[in-house]
Amino acid sequence: MIGLRHDAVPERTRRYRVSQEAKWGLTFLSLPSVVIVFFLGFPVAWGIYISLTNLALTGADAVHPSFVGLTNYTELFTSPSFWLSVKASMEYLIGSGLVGQVGLGLALALLIRRLPVGFRQFLMGLIVLSWVIPEIVTAFIWSSYLQTPGGLFDVVVGLFGIVPQSWLYRYPMTFLILANIWRGTAFSLLVFGAAIEAIPKELFDAAQIDGANGVSILGRIILPLIRNSMATALVLITLWTLSDFTLIYVLTAGGPGYATDVLPVFIYQNSFTYYELGYGTALSVVLLLIASGLSLLYLRLVGRDY
Repeated sequence: MIGLRHDAVPERTRRYRVSQEAKWGLTFLSLPSVVIVFFLGFPVAWGIYISLTNLALTGADAVHPSFVGLTNYTELFTSPSFWLSVKASMEYLIGSGLVGQVGLGLALALLIRRLPVGFRQFLMGLIVLSWVIPEIVTAFIWSSYLQTPGGLFDVVVGLFGIVPQSWLYRYPMTFLILANIWRGTAFSLLVFGAAIEAIPKELFDAAQIDGANGVSILGRIILPLIRNSMATALVLITLWTLSDFTLIYVLTAGGPGYATDVLPVFIYQNSFTYYELGYGTALSVVLLLIASGLSLLYLRLVGRDY
């Protein structure tokens, strides 16, 4: 009996310690959970409610808004302007976000790792400089760069015999994509560069001994081992690109026509130009759903440990 009690005491003590640790763990986890619910869950829930009303910025509907149900959503899904805005947002996302920032960032990370350390750090510093500049400053830099006549871009292309023209009017989306690539590629470069540096050098040495070429090393070693970093970069760049407003509004204000009228600009126009806050909030909810859906898709297709 004494032996049984001697064996049972440590087991009860261990269970008590596990129980205490679980209680402390739940206590500490509850604090950030409350903060997340208060600062994220409540605004989202309130936004969904506002999207079901006819709240306006001025007039009687600003003081006494009415509940209109799904009227705002029915209106936006049957509006050609909304679908043109979605189309512009997807063009901007694919061009500047996925192909531009993610693709170019990965390519630069692969190229820079082969350079001497000193030159690599200098080049990284130049690229990161464009990322740390405030977005409004970047917008005005590109606005002056593309100014016609007399802009630097006119001077450069004039050396090749190209006639100056209104570049933001004739090719608005193209230059918006280029400006956003210039501004944001540094982030994906840093993410991919750090992920590639974390790969053990022995794997590259073994692959070279086995006669693997660059394409094989990329497909069999680098890409599988940086999948989580790719998922992170894809999600963050998608969220930032879909919510981009300042750069686009300063350069084109959504024009000409609906060429660059991406969803954030479209939401701003409906909310603060036409004073329809309920309708603008419904557009914001749809944008949130699009961004969330794309993020989940990336995590499922690319992420491995999520």
